[in-house]
Parts: sequence; C-alpha cells; structure tokens
Amino acid sequence: MCGILAVLGCSDDSQAKRVRVLELSRRLKHRGPDWSGLYQHGDCYLAHQRLAIIDPASGDQPLFNEDKSVVVTVNGEIYNHEELRKKLANHKFRTGSDCDVIAHLYEEYGEDFVDMLDGIFSFVLLDTRDNSFIVARDAIGVTSLYIGWGLDGSVWISSELKGLNDDCEHFESFPPGHLYSSKSGGFRRWYNPPWFSEAIPSVPYDPLVLRRAFENVKLITCRPRSTLCFWTKEINIFFL
Repeated sequence: MCGILAVLGCSDDSQAKRVRVLELSRRLKHRGPDWSGLYQHGDCYLAHQRLAIIDPASGDQPLFNEDKSVVVTVNGEIYNHEELRKKLANHKFRTGSDCDVIAHLYEEYGEDFVDMLDGIFSFVLLDTRDNSFIVARDAIGVTSLYIGWGLDGSVWISSELKGLNDDCEHFESFPPGHLYSSKSGGFRRWYNPPWFSEAIPSVPYDPLVLRRAFENVKLITCRPRSTLCFWTKEINIFFL
C-alpha cells in the first residue's frame, strides 16, 4: 500500500504551490513510510509515499523512462512484470521494481498498454514531451483512487480523499477498470474481458478449473508481510 498524489495543469508552478503539494502528500505518509518523492514539471506535480515491497533498495518513485521524458507514480503490484520486461528487451531499466515497466510500456504501446498489466494498481503517468497524462485504476478497484477538479481547471488524483477535499471544487471515486486521458478529456473503460456484460453468467461452474487457477497464482514480494492481497485476471478475485 503506497500513497500517490498528483496535481496536473494547475496553472501555478510557484514554490508556494510545491510546498502545498508536499503538505498534502504528507497526509498520505501512513500509506508509505519508506520513501517520499516529488517530481515537478511546470504546473504538474507527481508525489509518492512508498511502502517498499519489490526492490526495496532502488525502487523509489516517481519512476522514469530512459530519458526521463515519461514519469509515473504508482500504488500497487504488477504481477507479470518479469514477462513484460522480456517484451521490452530494447529498454534499459533503472530499478528492479515491478512498477518500472509502466513508463516503458507507454513508450512502446501508448495508452493501450494498460490491458497488458496483471495485478492491482493505481497510477498517474505524465508525458513531459506534450504535457499529456493518463490515470488508470485496476479492474475491480482493489487499490483506492480518487479524482478531483480545481477551480482553475486542474485535475487532482489521490489515493485518499484527504489529499483532495481542501483544494478541489468537486471530487469523486475513480471508477475501477477505467482510464482517464487528458488527450480525450474523459474516462474510458480499459478492462473489457470477453465475459464482461450485464447478463447473468452462463458458464458452468467447474471446481477443478477454479482450484488450478488458485494454485497458479504467484504472490510476489521482497519482504515479509503478515497480510497478503492479490487480484488476478484468471480468477477475478482478491482476498486479505
């Protein structure tokens, strides 16, 4: 459980605004006691409070691509990051963090890469080349995420409402399985499995198939945890 906070397009790149973002980010400190990071590009701010799980030594956030033109702050775990790294053999990774693949996947596939991620996650990605950004939340909303809008038209993202409620004109829960893109100016559903519909499920229940799905789940961590949480596309379930 990490804490992310982003303020995007706030028309204010002053030192006072930076201090304010840091102040709000510290409200999420209980979510990530291992590291605090802040990245600013003009009037866009990405902050992170890290709980180190994968690669505790070097996975500090925000994370970047090779030339640091793409920056991302993430809460969650990407279970298939090792497989995704193999698809990105021409990329150079700075850390062993599971979340390090996100910026590089964006370089290769654009906004459509989100469906390639298997795990639980909320992230904000900023492309400094055109100051565009995307925000995404995992398919069933295991990770918490909220979105708000300031009076100046800025977009605010936070893991908890306490990062938004004092500074936003309006805020709401970020819908699971959706992506917000600054290029389109709205939400779209990224999670569209073949079985997803409003109809009553008709697939017969097979306990052996369910058991194999559970047995194939791999829980990943670089440090011991007393509480384990996972979500996987194969079985569409999570537990604590």
